[in-house]
Amino acid sequence: MRDNDEELILLATSIAMELSRGLDVEELEDLRNFFNQISCSISNLITRRDCVSKRKKKF
Repeated sequence: MRDNDEELILLATSIAMELSRGLDVEELEDLRNFFNQISCSISNLITRRDCVSKRKKKF
């Protein structure tokens, strides 16, 4: 694992701990679902941009 990977993991863990402070289990599940949706949306954007980029290279 690269050093910056470890730093990213530590940063993400710190952010998760701060965001989850004082939340109950149901609120934690809502927060997790929210971030999962963000992740899915970003993945879709990446795929879309990659497809557009590949189409532009063909022409």
